[in-house]
Amino acid sequence: MRQVSVFLVAIALASAGTIEAMGDIMGMATMAKEDLKAAAPRRSRFLAARDPKGKKCDIDPQVCLSATTPGSTCCDSQCVDTDTDAFNCGKCGEVCKFTQSCCGGKCVDLAFDKRHCGKCFNSCKRHCFYGLCDYA
Repeated sequence: MRQVSVFLVAIALASAGTIEAMGDIMGMATMAKEDLKAAAPRRSRFLAARDPKGKKCDIDPQVCLSATTPGSTCCDSQCVDTDTDAFNCGKCGEVCKFTQSCCGGKCVDLAFDKRHCGKCFNSCKRHCFYGLCDYA
């Protein structure tokens, strides 16, 4: 009988600790929801980057001259920067290979090009190996 009493007291204490911990977790969840509600007014970058309806560069090329567009050239109804866009490098439709990047309107390999080593216009004196100047 005494063992049963001790067992029941142990279960009661364990349950009380679990209920208290659950209360803390629920309180954290409520606080997290409140934090999310406070941050809700932000707009996504995707929505901010969209052009207003009715203003397409294929209809009006002047749209690309706005400061809010990525570039001043109209390619496939999108304003692009032909100096840096790997899908329109130098001109519309000029796509760089998988391992290449667009630097100044030319497709270059940043891993081995000594004029663009690791990043655009980073010149090396002798060699470029895997994006590092004069390595080894």
